[in-house]
Amino acid sequence: MNKSYRATPRLRPLVAAGLAGLMMLIAACATAPPAPDSALDAAKVAISNAEKAEAGQFAAAELGEAREKLASADSAVREENMIVAERFAQESRVQAELASARTAMAKSAAVNKEMKSGADALSEEMQRAGEPR
Repeated sequence: MNKSYRATPRLRPLVAAGLAGLMMLIAACATAPPAPDSALDAAKVAISNAEKAEAGQFAAAELGEAREKLASADSAVREENMIVAERFAQESRVQAELASARTAMAKSAAVNKEMKSGADALSEEMQRAGEPR
């Protein structure tokens, strides 16, 4: 009794469609996700904005870290590790934005200090002139 299994003529199209679907599923899982171009661009813009705001003078550590993370993201793209690349790009953008915020804070503190100094000098001048506060 040597019986071999053969699909009936009505089942052959279903078997073929099932195999084709399985092959497409396997192919879809095997492809790498696309490069995180928008995250990389956002990080580059944030770094550029931080540099224009003089973050190199006021928040050099944060700006340096943003540049390092962007370089790591570029490296991950070359290695086709897109998930890691996107994470590094996002971290780079956040660090650059932190550098911009710290720069703005330092500049504001300097202006505040200068204004207080000017107000103190004006107050002293008024006292010398004999005017009460």
